[in-house]
Amino acid sequence: MPRNLDVRKAGEVAWTRMAAANDGGVPSETTARLRALGLSSTTVYVPPEHATIKYDQTDGFGPSSVQEKVLRSLKKTCTCSKTKAKNILFTLLPILAWLPKYRIRENIVGDVVSGITVGIMRIPQGMAYALLASVPPIFGLYSSFFPGLIYAILGTSRNLPFGTMAVVSVMVGSSVERLVPERTELPAGLDNTTGFNSTEDFLQELRTQDKIAVSAALTLMAGIFQLAMGLCRLGFVTIYLSDPLVSGFTVGAAFHVVGSQVKYLLGLDLPRYSGPLSLVYTIIAAFRNITQTNVAALITSLICIIVLLVGKEVNLRYKDKLRGIPIPMELFVLIIATLISYYADLNGKYGVRIVGTIPTGLPVPRPPDVSRLLYVLPDAIVLSIVSFAVSLTLAKLFAKKYGYSIDDNQELIAYGASNLFSSFFSCFVGSTSISRTSVADAAGMKSQLMTFVSAFLLLMVLLFIGPLFRPLQQCVLASIIVVNLKSMFRLFNELKPLWKVSKVDCTVWIVTWLAVTLLGLDLGLGVGVGFSLLTIVLRTQFPSSTLLGQVSDCEIYRDCKDSQVKEISGVKIFRLNMPLCYTNCDSFKAALHKRTGLDPVGVLARRRKEERVRRWEEKSTHRAADSESFGCFRSRRRKERSGGDGGVANPGMAVDTANTEMDETLGQNGDIAKENHNGTEVKRTPDVTTVILDCGAINFLDSVGMNTLVQVYKDYTSIGVQFLLAHVNPDIRAQMWSCDYFEKVEGQRLFVSVHDAVLFATNKDVSKQSPRNTRLEMETHL
Repeated sequence: MPRNLDVRKAGEVAWTRMAAANDGGVPSETTARLRALGLSSTTVYVPPEHATIKYDQTDGFGPSSVQEKVLRSLKKTCTCSKTKAKNILFTLLPILAWLPKYRIRENIVGDVVSGITVGIMRIPQGMAYALLASVPPIFGLYSSFFPGLIYAILGTSRNLPFGTMAVVSVMVGSSVERLVPERTELPAGLDNTTGFNSTEDFLQELRTQDKIAVSAALTLMAGIFQLAMGLCRLGFVTIYLSDPLVSGFTVGAAFHVVGSQVKYLLGLDLPRYSGPLSLVYTIIAAFRNITQTNVAALITSLICIIVLLVGKEVNLRYKDKLRGIPIPMELFVLIIATLISYYADLNGKYGVRIVGTIPTGLPVPRPPDVSRLLYVLPDAIVLSIVSFAVSLTLAKLFAKKYGYSIDDNQELIAYGASNLFSSFFSCFVGSTSISRTSVADAAGMKSQLMTFVSAFLLLMVLLFIGPLFRPLQQCVLASIIVVNLKSMFRLFNELKPLWKVSKVDCTVWIVTWLAVTLLGLDLGLGVGVGFSLLTIVLRTQFPSSTLLGQVSDCEIYRDCKDSQVKEISGVKIFRLNMPLCYTNCDSFKAALHKRTGLDPVGVLARRRKEERVRRWEEKSTHRAADSESFGCFRSRRRKERSGGDGGVANPGMAVDTANTEMDETLGQNGDIAKENHNGTEVKRTPDVTTVILDCGAINFLDSVGMNTLVQVYKDYTSIGVQFLLAHVNPDIRAQMWSCDYFEKVEGQRLFVSVHDAVLFATNKDVSKQSPRNTRLEMETHL
């Protein structure tokens, strides 16, 4: 095949060939166009009248083009210049691109206001999400402070306040509880001389330190994994986490979040379960100990939940009047509950659990325990993928809203660096929150400068205000967590419209939700991803196909089910609506034979059967003729001997051989046709002479699919039916050229459009067909 097809020249050459083959006669325009199709089998036909239109092509065919592309890519990558170095620096540090161009007058007010608003939200959320992660509340404030600073420098999103998230926090807590065993005895060489009231308190403190160490190791491992994925340009992995899957996973995780907070809401002393059916075990344990509910904690929880729900409704209803700045109900509840707990001594009089000691200042950086890295690797991989997928989804959502682009790989680097850096301060894995991002956007966030304003507010809390929250009840933090899950439970509203759009996606949503709820976050996510991929495999295994017909008086071809579409006599146009690969080749052939009604294997089998029947009948006819001749001869001899002068032959023995010759053909239903006209059977006219495959929707073809096309071509050719390809995309054509497809299917042509293939099929020159094809019995529909 020529590397660059000159369609004008091809049309002229074809016209010349046609004229020479016409014995000097002047051909009509239609005849010229049709006979122009007699070009080389490796040439894509373009009608001469469209010669000025450039046919879409891939830049070069064959192996040499691949080598050239590799060399150009290597040359481009290895070339160094000042401009390229600047671009690399700005790509790795996006803050250098937007900070010098920052418009102070236009953006500063929105960033400051949103920074203060988000900072106020981060105080209660950070402390509350620390309970989900099974670490002391102060580490929630650390996790709200450090990761956001690194992301503001490296991230490409302008509207993403990076920090803590409920789903990621509960996944961290589940992993920590599973990986940190209960301590039943003191370590060797230690005794209870550290000032604790009892050995149990000391063992509990040791287990808390183990939880902090495992949480930091998880964060470090997740950061390393995300950073490695970013450097290896693997940002595309999130495409396997579809929106229905993420929504189902989020709702399932919300159930686990509520289950983990039951003991704080009711003031119960319950173990935290992990693994399959952990939520069921938690509910059973809660009902078994329901009589031990702390009434003061329960009343506090109910009051806080009611106040927070009312506050959210007020913020939602009067959002316009508040100008996007919500009333900080969570902070008000936090302050009021702390004052009540302090003056009423709820911990001392009623046994309500409180936050306890909150250290002041910033933590001293120390490396995580690297000996635990392999121990936490599986959990870290799941955490890193989930946090990246959720954060990237939100980042792309707001990037689309404000008209800028997101670099997936740079986002991975930013998330990985944030987690890697914050692990040295004992933070847990970071992500972003839907509610926090929405509040920041409503408050007027314009850039990541908001993160620095929010971090300054958190720094003031860590340095001066933190110890004031010592008497805060844990049930208040649990109430804040539960109320913030309202937006997640609203995702159930997606099911009805999703069912109307795609029942498969709706099934993925439900299966993922049930798997996560019953089997746990890690196993449930694996089941959801596996089921989602299985649906893709099944949809590929059973491809969607259509039989096309022509819309009246135009060159448009649509599904034959349409009332305005009619089939073309003798031509079947088949369209495969997905790639052709090893998973669906058998289904493709079955659908092709069923839709077109023509199975070459069946036709050949019936032909062989017809041939056997014909030979048997010929032998029977000859035997009957021989028997008749021998009988007549004996009769004449008897008459001659008896002196008779004749007689009448038995009319039942007479056979008109001209009327007994059978010419059996295939009927419309695939049986042998035996139409009888005055004792003589006649042949039917051909029904299907050409099968056209519309390849417009086939964007991928593997080696098995290529061999399938070759086999289908040979099968149809063996029964005298043309098999043509139309609308083949450039990549597939290049692949055909590189694997010598056209040498295997000598004489097959490619057509720019289905209409050109139809014109060729309905007006082809049949004078050159072999005698066997013109006299052979008919190949009809199955």
